[in-house]
Amino acid sequence: MLTIGLFPNTKKANVAPVLKQVVTYLKRHNIRMLMTEKDALAMNYPELAFDQEQLSANINLAVTLGGDGTMLQSVRFVAAAGVPVCGVNLGQLGFLPEIEIDDLEQGLSRLINGEYSINERLMLDAVVIRDGQEIHLSSALNDVVVSRGGCSRMIRLKLYLNGELTEKYPADGLIVATSTGSTGYSLSAGGPIVSPGLNVILITPICPHALHARPIVVAETEEIRLVIAAPHEDIMVTSDGQHNFEISPTDEVVIRRSRLRARFVSLSTTGHLCRLRSKLWKADNEEQIF
Repeated sequence: MLTIGLFPNTKKANVAPVLKQVVTYLKRHNIRMLMTEKDALAMNYPELAFDQEQLSANINLAVTLGGDGTMLQSVRFVAAAGVPVCGVNLGQLGFLPEIEIDDLEQGLSRLINGEYSINERLMLDAVVIRDGQEIHLSSALNDVVVSRGGCSRMIRLKLYLNGELTEKYPADGLIVATSTGSTGYSLSAGGPIVSPGLNVILITPICPHALHARPIVVAETEEIRLVIAAPHEDIMVTSDGQHNFEISPTDEVVIRRSRLRARFVSLSTTGHLCRLRSKLWKADNEEQIF
């Protein structure tokens, strides 16, 4: 029996009517639905509430209602269980969601009839090492960013690839991104757009104070180690723009391929770069984004 986990962004103003439409449609087709207790109570669907710790093991498919951030959070939540994720776009750009609101019922129909393919995406693990001990681990689908916090002073980073010193960056920070995350923060910082089908890692400096500093693309098998030097304590490691961890100037950050893989539902027959061009063109021509 198909069981779908619903993951709404409860902070979105327009999520309630869309969620109601989704629930009504799936009930009409006798599809079992589950939500975390927190989301179910917040959205007034107590009958769909399920224990958060057990939810991933009890669903076949995850459907998010929100933007890219909602999908990133949900992917990390279900990745260990191998659950594929499909997003309904309630955001402004939405590079990751497959279903637009105007095509909601058509998209849901294809989901429940199994008319889709699944793409696996590379994920990253970031480990903070202090005095030789691993003190923090986080996973990311888009990117891991090591940067100064609120302080305006730059930091210095040494980049080691597989143990070899490769580059030194005086900069505001460094973005280590997957190909999925190449259209995110890395793109804004001058990094290349990479097809999500390529299992590579992008290294993009943020505002480097050096003429030679350029983005680097390496194989997914490379281990990346960052040694940090800074005259202040205000340094952060951020995973997918959502999870922050404060580090000290003497810490090291190791970033490597995760054993987890994100699984995305693909409904589109349009190529990735064509969709990307359409989204970016739309963003350039919609004043409300600003």
